Amino acid sequence: MPKLLWVALPLLLAAAVLAVSMVRGRTPSRHAINIVVSVLLLVYVAATAGLGIFWVANQQLPVFDWHYLFGYGTVLLLSLHLVFNFPLVWRFFVRRRRKVPDASAIAPPAAPRTLRRGVLGALGAVVAAGAAYTLGLRQGRNELKFDAAPDPVASAGGAAPDPATDPAAQALAWVERFHAHTSHSRAGVFSSAPAVSWGDPPPPFKRVVGTADLRLPAPGAARATPFDLGALADILWHTTGVTERRGGLHLRASPSSGALFSTELYVAAAALPGLAPGLWHHDPRAHALAPWGRPAAREQLVQALADGALRDAPVLVVATAIFRRTGHKYRDRTYRYVLADLGHALENLRVAAETLGVSVQFAAAFDESRAAQALGLDEGEEGVLALIALGEPPVAALQGASITAAGRASTSEASPWRAAAPSRPNAALGVTAAMHAASSLRAAAGPLQRLSAAVASGTAGQAPPRPHVALPATASRAPGTPDGLRLIATRRSVRRYGRSPLSLQLLADVLHRITTLPGTLLSTAVRVNLVVHEVAGLAAGAYRYDPQRHALVPAGVAPASRAASRAAALDQDVIGDAAVVFVLSIDRASFAADALGPARGYRHALLEAGLVGERVYLEAAAHGLGACGVGAFYDDEASALVGVDSAREWVVHFAALGPRGDTPAA
Repeated sequence: MPKLLWVALPLLLAAAVLAVSMVRGRTPSRHAINIVVSVLLLVYVAATAGLGIFWVANQQLPVFDWHYLFGYGTVLLLSLHLVFNFPLVWRFFVRRRRKVPDASAIAPPAAPRTLRRGVLGALGAVVAAGAAYTLGLRQGRNELKFDAAPDPVASAGGAAPDPATDPAAQALAWVERFHAHTSHSRAGVFSSAPAVSWGDPPPPFKRVVGTADLRLPAPGAARATPFDLGALADILWHTTGVTERRGGLHLRASPSSGALFSTELYVAAAALPGLAPGLWHHDPRAHALAPWGRPAAREQLVQALADGALRDAPVLVVATAIFRRTGHKYRDRTYRYVLADLGHALENLRVAAETLGVSVQFAAAFDESRAAQALGLDEGEEGVLALIALGEPPVAALQGASITAAGRASTSEASPWRAAAPSRPNAALGVTAAMHAASSLRAAAGPLQRLSAAVASGTAGQAPPRPHVALPATASRAPGTPDGLRLIATRRSVRRYGRSPLSLQLLADVLHRITTLPGTLLSTAVRVNLVVHEVAGLAAGAYRYDPQRHALVPAGVAPASRAASRAAALDQDVIGDAAVVFVLSIDRASFAADALGPARGYRHALLEAGLVGERVYLEAAAHGLGACGVGAFYDDEASALVGVDSAREWVVHFAALGPRGDTPAA
């Protein structure tokens, strides 16, 4: 039954009883109706207050939905209550104008038993509210602890790694603990709560005080060379620029969880026409670059790259996340959200660069600690998460190094590049800062020597191939088409959908595009599952997309209803109303085998999922459809929804797709 009907049920029952009484000729008195309305008002006020207190403590989206629906009922009942009691209020104020009789003639009042009861009741309500808040905020606190990984060379000592001291095995164990700790479940709402005091949210924009900003050309401005300041301005604007102002909200080119926009961009320029060499910070609100740090700091930053060829790129873009912007709302799940948000932004950057004919390379091996030091950042508060090279490096710099598809460099030298010495994570942000430290290059220990027992058992004995549904052939469309910039500029999240079905051809085109072009950038771990609600010629249910065969493989679970999809996504209507829901999962064995370690592989996999999620947005815009990414869901129910075995894969992202139903949201 819909939430609105549940909330309105007491009102409907009361109205039904009143209607039946009137039909039977037993219309209740005004006083009786007033009593019933007063009792209902107390119930709705208690429900609204209780849900509000619990929501403040836990920041749960479905509780917020119930909270405002009960609030509407409370307003309605309060209006009825005032209508019935207005004569009493009016007489009270009118009587006060009359002459007050002599106090000696008034008999002393009876013992104030009613007053005492009222005071005791009010105190009891305050105590109950405090207990509810304490329960919601403190119950089940189980903050994870993080110990810096030991030095990989010292720990191995040239011998076979010991599982108890192998840094890669320890990193994988940490990732498993972190992912379990930040997974939502219905029971977890009552048994677990964050242990970090996130405080007030930081400002939505980062400003550099006391410097003269360099105003960037407007998007689409003429360019003197293929890659100059105008092209860089276009790329930055289409990555995180403000595309629309709605009231006090600045909407961006890429979507963000809760419209909180934690991503910040910094530019290290070496040889770009129109821009002086040095470090710059991008201000998306003013569409400007502000000088950042000492000029010599650029050299310190480029040394953070393991790939010597990329160090000579004309421009390096450093992407960070201010954790508190997202954390004050999403708490311990913050690291998941900021990586997905950054993945959305980086896909826009890639599309914009390729559209403008600017080469783009995603670096996987870089020392974020060294980069943060060069930028003067507190890693516990603002972490460096990605580094991208724009433009072709000089030919001489390319000799002796080759760039793989994932942005890594392989050289003929036997000695591996080593990161800076480990440093302790900032304990102020709990598991968020700890997970960032665990996934840093300084904690990486090379390829994982052995998988954990859980992953090993999950990868053994793969199920035989299931029958598949062949999809229609798709027409190839080159990446970075001129339409790409327009799609980014007009993209919005759409939360309401019509009920007309999508065509199977359209679904095939979208699946092909989001998995084929441009291919894998950072991780091979992402898998595309989907829940079909309304696609012409395709039975409703859960499927796995097989890009090699361009086919859908039934998940082998009971067909998922719209209600089941909605319930798995924390009762968000956007998932239940969509024609198709993409459910992205990451293969645990794949990210655990990342060459830079399993924790860094986990980060890469979440970024890759964000890249794929943004492709859903852009494909939706290209076909005139609506899309909306969702990162809040019950992890166990999401896995069951698409038949994913959590011993092998973890669900990390939802993306709704369907015909537009109304005005786009943020």
